[in-house]
Amino acid sequence: MSLDAIFNPRSIAVVGATDSPVAAPGAPAVSFNAHTQIFLYTLIDWGYPGRVYPVNTKGDEVRGLKVYRSLRDIPGPVDYVICIIPADATPGLVQDCVAKGVKGLHLYTAGFAETGLADKSALQADLVRVARSGGVRMIGPNCMGIYQPKMGMTYGPNFPRESGNVAFISQSGSYTLLLVRAAAARGVRFSKVVSYGNASDLDEIELLDYLADDPETEIIGAYLEGAKDGPGLVRVLTKAASRKPTIIIKRGSTEAGKRGASTHTGALAGDDSVWDSMLKQAGAIRVEDFEEMADLMTTFAFFPVPRGHRAVLFGVGGGAGVRASDECEAGGLILPPIPEEMRAELARTLTTAGTMLRNPVDPGHYARDWTDMMHRLDRWEDADMLLWQIAPDIEALQSDVILQYINEMRRHTLQTFSSLKKPKAVVVHAVESDIGLKALIDTRRMCAESKVAFYPSIYRAARAICRYMDYCKQRGRKAPVR
Repeated sequence: MSLDAIFNPRSIAVVGATDSPVAAPGAPAVSFNAHTQIFLYTLIDWGYPGRVYPVNTKGDEVRGLKVYRSLRDIPGPVDYVICIIPADATPGLVQDCVAKGVKGLHLYTAGFAETGLADKSALQADLVRVARSGGVRMIGPNCMGIYQPKMGMTYGPNFPRESGNVAFISQSGSYTLLLVRAAAARGVRFSKVVSYGNASDLDEIELLDYLADDPETEIIGAYLEGAKDGPGLVRVLTKAASRKPTIIIKRGSTEAGKRGASTHTGALAGDDSVWDSMLKQAGAIRVEDFEEMADLMTTFAFFPVPRGHRAVLFGVGGGAGVRASDECEAGGLILPPIPEEMRAELARTLTTAGTMLRNPVDPGHYARDWTDMMHRLDRWEDADMLLWQIAPDIEALQSDVILQYINEMRRHTLQTFSSLKKPKAVVVHAVESDIGLKALIDTRRMCAESKVAFYPSIYRAARAICRYMDYCKQRGRKAPVR
């Protein structure tokens, strides 16, 4: 069965939905049920275009929708079912799905093979057998399911509602929450995200195969803890990576990590050196964690291919510049010295005291005369890219009035910076204070709005850009002629 029916369902039933209040021990009951809010309310609030059916053995109405006692009681067809009932009640639900002609069943419910218990593993296997015999495809169990903004499907009420060109699949639900929020804060938008948990039926092989052909997806990311079919995974990874950048987080490489993967999703983690070789053979990009995944997604989305590794770094702070120089080179970038003649030109245009113009460039405190400096650096033939470093925690004056002024100057500077021709990015020197963190968030938001690549550190920027350039070189993607 094509997975289109799962990603584009005409109707969705949420089994276990209820408006019954919940309460923590010793605390007053709150007026919502978290699982219902995550999986039912979001369909309503996000404008899912199909029919939505709450199913529960109790209650008459949820958010104005009639509650059906059973899936079989729903009068119309149901394409997709979200299960939020206990594990011991799922066999009857799977039988109902088969009888109803359901195309896809998402089991948010946990308590199956990931427990390591024989009877729970057997229960999972029985569900798969019955579902497959009736043409029902299962996602999970023990997973968050599908986020597809185009269809109004989400399990993160604060996820972006705009669609994008990036897809991400993960055995870990929490990693999808982390990755979507981290990348979205920097302007990345998603076509499809799937948390598939134990992979009892629908697994990474079928999902990667689907995404390789998906016209809405141009960049693919995946978090894997293991695989049941190594040759099959190599085949689909090779296919996907030959068509689109395919970025893989593979965890569970240590003995403790392997045990954790088995406990988490029941995955077979495998030998790390074998995985590393397999991913290289397939042409996929292996990263260490979701931070590096977000960095590369940002780079592919917003950073044009540079001609080379030579960067100009500018921003306030001499000590920050020294640290940044080391981090640039550690990450693989080169900071060529600015020639004396050009330094003299820059000195005539920068009127503030305390400027340093060798690269890194410290043009002094924020001022509108940075505009001419940026244009001159953009025209310098020996620079392949421009990096602007902000360092809010080392700015001497931090009164409310000054901070408001600095924020406006950053916005003004970013308008000019985003118009420059060379590949460009904004990076942040280490921040720890509340003021520094607020400046980071404000600047990151401005960059997302302007579609400028943003990185939380120089080293992460340099490493992501260099890995991106290596990928582009291998794939024959060249810098645009200027």
